[in-house]
Amino acid sequence: MSLRPSTRTARSAMLIAAALALTACATAQPEHTALPAETAEEAQPHGYVEGAAELAEPQQLLAAVDAAGAVRLLDPVTEQVVEVADVGAVEHLADDGRFLAATTADGVTIVDTGVWTVDHGDHAHYYRAEPRVVGTLALDGAASIRSSEATTTVLADDTVVVLDRDALGHGEIVETARIEGAAPDGFAAPGGDGAIVAMPDAVAVIGSEGQTVVEQPCADPAGGTVTRVGVVVGCAEGAVLATETDAGVELERIDYPAGTDPALRASGFDLRPGRATAAAIAGDAGLWLLDTRERSWTLIETEAPLERAVAVDDADGHVVAIDEAGRVLVLDGDGAPVGATEPVLAASLADDAVRDALALEVDASRAYVPLAAEGAVLEIDYADGARIARSLAIDAPLHLAETGR
Repeated sequence: MSLRPSTRTARSAMLIAAALALTACATAQPEHTALPAETAEEAQPHGYVEGAAELAEPQQLLAAVDAAGAVRLLDPVTEQVVEVADVGAVEHLADDGRFLAATTADGVTIVDTGVWTVDHGDHAHYYRAEPRVVGTLALDGAASIRSSEATTTVLADDTVVVLDRDALGHGEIVETARIEGAAPDGFAAPGGDGAIVAMPDAVAVIGSEGQTVVEQPCADPAGGTVTRVGVVVGCAEGAVLATETDAGVELERIDYPAGTDPALRASGFDLRPGRATAAAIAGDAGLWLLDTRERSWTLIETEAPLERAVAVDDADGHVVAIDEAGRVLVLDGDGAPVGATEPVLAASLADDAVRDALALEVDASRAYVPLAAEGAVLEIDYADGARIARSLAIDAPLHLAETGR
């Protein structure tokens, strides 16, 4: 299988692509030969973010949280670990690519990991700033968090809190809206001038004044994700896809193929950021691939039931997964194993608390899984037969999230 070039070649290509993107940003700006002094002082380069450094390549970090709530950031390039804070015992961890949402007994604590990517479609900007704890939201239950450039949504239980993302990036929690009555197991993400929210029997676009702009029926909403195309919310009958158009947010259903067994309902939607296809667990049968460009579902049967599945690429349907035996697998678009590790996660799956927290993080060239009992994160080269490339040392990483992608 050939999913990527060699590490050295891939890194060089990434640097060249980033440099070209930055050049394209700069040349896209209109030329001004004479600005008034006060305007020249205020002018900033395209992509400028106050308080952050813009760099030429993604600044990926592995955010690890132990059972006691110590938050640490591991740089997979240098293998250096930075201690950020102690937020108290964490029941659940989610992230949006920059911010962590850590559910504790005190609420949902937001941690800024200080690395993020702004994707403009034809180019991207990569940033780095100082990590810090931003604050705690008075919410109960496992939280999910999603962000646009302007807005962040945090869903916990049946409440969605809408935050000013710019303020969040400057260390301040500014709540712009609070939506009650959401589906507790549903999904929420920024959309339009408000939020896209799974309500108990529908997916709704909620405007900035709290009004329902449009809605689409969705029985028993549960889970969701964000793809290159739009926001996905899982439903009993399939999914609802929300896309941004010139006329506003449009909602459409993507139903399962006719005759699909309800026991195969999709759960645990996940994908490598920036892709259009998401993977999801299909009961004990294997996994689903949801292609949001084609508005289609494909059932992929596997030899053994899966615990986690992440779609890696759109063209060939490759998936990185964890099976019930604790092996990390690389599967092709037909579900055939391309590579597999030994059952390195068997002990993790035998412990219910560790199993519930188990993360599978996938970026453009590597996958990462935590080994809490061994104080390590395994780095897996999924383009080379699921080869374990390194074991990265970090204290008791019960929860794991990769940010900066």
